Amino acid sequence: MTPLLTYLVKLAVSLAFTGLFYQLFLRRLTFYTWNRFFLLIYSALSFLIPFIDIRNTVVTISESGSSEMLSALPSIQQMQSPSISPTGNMPNEQPGMESWILAVLAVGTAIMLIRLAFHIYSYRRIVKKAELISEDDIRIYHVKRNISPFSFGRSIFYNPEMHREDELKDIILHEYIHVRQRHTLDVIWAEILCVVNWYNPFAWMIRHAIRQNLEYIADDQVLQHAVDPRDYQYLLLKVAGVPEFRIANRFNFSSLKQRIVMMNRKRTSRLFLVSFLFALPLLVVLLLFFRNDIEKEPDTDVFVMFERNGGPAVMQKDIYAAGMLLEQKTGKPLKNLPLAISFEGKKIKEIRTDADGFYYEVLPVRKPTKPIDPKRHIYRYPSSHYEIRYDGGDYSPFSLYEGAVFDTLFYGGFGIVFQQSMRNDLRGNFDMYHVSKRDFFNSDHGPDTRSALKKYLLAHLPPFLEEHNLKLDFHAEVPYPKKVINKFRNGYFDRRKQLIGYEGLTKLFLDGKPASYQEVNEAFSNYPYMLGDDKVRKVWGGRGFICKEISYLTFDLYKSPPPAALLHDNVEWKDIGDFDLAELKNIPYFLDGFRQTYGAGSNLMPAKNEIRKIALFTGKLARYYDPKCEKIWWVETRPENEVFERPDLALAR
Repeated sequence: MTPLLTYLVKLAVSLAFTGLFYQLFLRRLTFYTWNRFFLLIYSALSFLIPFIDIRNTVVTISESGSSEMLSALPSIQQMQSPSISPTGNMPNEQPGMESWILAVLAVGTAIMLIRLAFHIYSYRRIVKKAELISEDDIRIYHVKRNISPFSFGRSIFYNPEMHREDELKDIILHEYIHVRQRHTLDVIWAEILCVVNWYNPFAWMIRHAIRQNLEYIADDQVLQHAVDPRDYQYLLLKVAGVPEFRIANRFNFSSLKQRIVMMNRKRTSRLFLVSFLFALPLLVVLLLFFRNDIEKEPDTDVFVMFERNGGPAVMQKDIYAAGMLLEQKTGKPLKNLPLAISFEGKKIKEIRTDADGFYYEVLPVRKPTKPIDPKRHIYRYPSSHYEIRYDGGDYSPFSLYEGAVFDTLFYGGFGIVFQQSMRNDLRGNFDMYHVSKRDFFNSDHGPDTRSALKKYLLAHLPPFLEEHNLKLDFHAEVPYPKKVINKFRNGYFDRRKQLIGYEGLTKLFLDGKPASYQEVNEAFSNYPYMLGDDKVRKVWGGRGFICKEISYLTFDLYKSPPPAALLHDNVEWKDIGDFDLAELKNIPYFLDGFRQTYGAGSNLMPAKNEIRKIALFTGKLARYYDPKCEKIWWVETRPENEVFERPDLALAR
């Protein structure tokens, strides 16, 4: 493969990692500025990472055993290298195919450049025809065409005839934030990203994420200036339309529903800033994946470094592979179980569990070629990649990986595993818990590490065993859970038989209000399906792997207009003058298209002088919006064209 094509493949993979990490871990957080810099920095790093060869940086600092470990990991060169003969000959079709691929990529890039040039030309035309009314720090232009407000660079464009004076204040504030924070640079970068990577869907995903997040930033800043959220959201609905200049920061961004959802979303706890730290291992993975394979160097030794309570680093020459194995169905120790230890795929020895299911082995690592600075509290990459595996008998296979940096697969801890027998009817290979390695090594455990470690694991076993037995008993006594929350002893289980919480430790909410598990079950008594993300929200972080909060929602916060047939004879118009606002406290209501409920979505109570129309939805129409309601109020305080997802109420008259 040619160097250029290899680079493009690496670039595509880097952008895929960046886009997926944002979508999976960061998109729902309200740290908009942090998200902005993540998207910019990591999309830019995607162009640089393919040039970095970790074999020429880390391996030379460490030692050649490290080189052996890396050789066991797949690299992009291994996946891409064509089969060649010893003389270096390769099929004649290969260069031709690569040339065609590069030609197609070049043509696509050229078309995208033409597209970008056309947008810039469109912008210049708008500037020439617009009227400049302010030329201070920010240029403000009046445009006589029917356009959505937008900003680009240091300029703001809008049509003053299309908006009221009070609306223009919020519009200009929104665009002013784009200008002052130089969001145009982000937009231009996103366009360049797609010009070069037009064939990569993840580049377009990142482009969309960048533009969407800029709108979140502007919306958030506007609402911090004492702007009424309801008025601002309806202003967004009013200016909905197709912009004249598509690559600009525009007041109306297409993902309108998501913007409204994010404005109503509760602020993310600052504890979740730790999510951004997980972006660092992302770089490590990419660097390992993009390394160049080189000749192995002679073996030397390496030390492992652990921080010790913020003090001097603890130097270790060994990896401690240890844990406990218990039978899943009975919770009894798996005695004398043979475990094979392999190094880079080759079996080096076999160990066995003792009478308590405990296994222990000390595995060597090697010394770096350069001395370690004791003042630096860092981890050194290990040269050793060990696997502990059981492959036979009545128990299903499992494996643990040991390393000096990442410890085990059990999140940096010694594993306590309830291993599944092949004769067991429970799902999954095993239930696992972990006990911190760092806490153990930061304690004074004495010279007999094996005995101290076994005592340490046995001391932590009782609560894990209690929880495991709770799961076992539930599986045995409730084979087919039918309720949304199945209370079993002091535990809460869902329909998937998953332990999700404990009574007294897990808070339950129903439609935004505290509720008991009985009330939740009653609310979903006629709901036969698994609850999706639109019906339940779990906040993990309680004891073990359970939730500290679970919120359930029985209705939709907004819905698309109902079929016309449901409007007939199911709409009762009310006189505004005779209407008592207290009725809205007794019967659920939609305000300008959005369900109003305390603790869920928005919670707005209109003033009587703001109301333009009131209707009572009954029967099938009410049940369309909420299956458990026979009556729902429909209140409008905005013009008909500004009411979100408004049904055609003219058909009801």
